[in-house]
Amino acid sequence: MAAFFDPSPGGDYQLWSLWPTPDLARFGFVPWSAPLMIRDAGGQAKPVPPELDITEVADDASARAASSVLVAFGTPESITGSLITPGLASETFRVWVGRVDGEPASMAAASVSHGFVGVCAVATLPEHRGRGYGEALSWAATRFRPDLPATLQASTMGRPVYERMGYRTVATFHVWSIARR
Repeated sequence: MAAFFDPSPGGDYQLWSLWPTPDLARFGFVPWSAPLMIRDAGGQAKPVPPELDITEVADDASARAASSVLVAFGTPESITGSLITPGLASETFRVWVGRVDGEPASMAAASVSHGFVGVCAVATLPEHRGRGYGEALSWAATRFRPDLPATLQASTMGRPVYERMGYRTVATFHVWSIARR
């Protein structure tokens, strides 16, 4: 991996595997894990908190709002600006942003592939956590195609939320991260 990544410019990188891997700590990698979760099609979402306004990303303002949530988590603006654009929406991909008092608070995305809805990029700004915003955005993404089952890789913080939503763990990704020198 070092021979592949080290000569090129860029940031940190990771190795994700569903199978146990050798111990890579001696090479500077840090281990962590992410549960692979799945949810059956359908289901009823909890009511959206009344102060939360959820919209699909469909214009420059909503794209900037969603990007600002990811930027707050350390994703470089140069990356989010090219990933989240108004023209991105398609029959297989959507992004939602949640606002409180007109300000971005949370976001989520969904991609349809191989008969599943892949839920990703669920994020809530720290000052807005604990109010159900992440769950509401997760439901928007999960129900992008309500006729299909949904899947995601959960963070430690998100896992209990997804379990309440009916997601169940089917496997665990073994992940090794390394900071670029």
